[in-house]
Amino acid sequence: MSASAAQGRIGETAPKPGRPGLPGGGARLFVAIDVGDVVRAEAARVIQAISSKIEAAQTPPKITWVKPNALHLTLRFIGEVADEAVPALCERLAPPIAMAPFEVEWRGLGVFPTARQPRALWLGVVAGAAALGALEAEVTRRLVGTVEPESRPLLPHLTLGRVKMAGAGMDWPKILQAMDVRGARTPVDRVTLYRSQLSQRGPNYTGLVSAPLKLG
Repeated sequence: MSASAAQGRIGETAPKPGRPGLPGGGARLFVAIDVGDVVRAEAARVIQAISSKIEAAQTPPKITWVKPNALHLTLRFIGEVADEAVPALCERLAPPIAMAPFEVEWRGLGVFPTARQPRALWLGVVAGAAALGALEAEVTRRLVGTVEPESRPLLPHLTLGRVKMAGAGMDWPKILQAMDVRGARTPVDRVTLYRSQLSQRGPNYTGLVSAPLKLG
């Protein structure tokens, strides 16, 4: 997936955590796939490798790295909803999804929007994108009438870091092409509705309900 591909809607890490509470109570929700411990461990290794490379730059960039335990592939961001609306959303999303489980393979690193003015570093999908699109379409169908539909296609990736200052002397294409992503695969057998809450130790993501993938 090229950097130019990121002009569509991008599946990424879990959304930014919500406020501890909304007036009168409320929840910040999103539907996502847990990428799994293998992918989280590989993402942590890649982040460390990139960090070591950029230290040699003329002026190293300042990057806020995503914590591996916050990595989810978001299929649909719902946003803030009233507490009393949560059970109905759970009921809509809980039934099994008539799809066979599949696997997503992660490989290839890039920057968005351009190498000259990077704002984010991402890990792309090389296998499983079509199945992810079909899964996202089913989630969207179940949410009709409760969430505004997306107008752009899903372009799945994981955001590894957000660039706060670009620095100087960075050859991003060379650095990222030299990175070897090893065995990063996510088995997908369910989607989960998550609640995002902010705590003193950082964001907490709580799974509210999961819909399994199964045929028959």
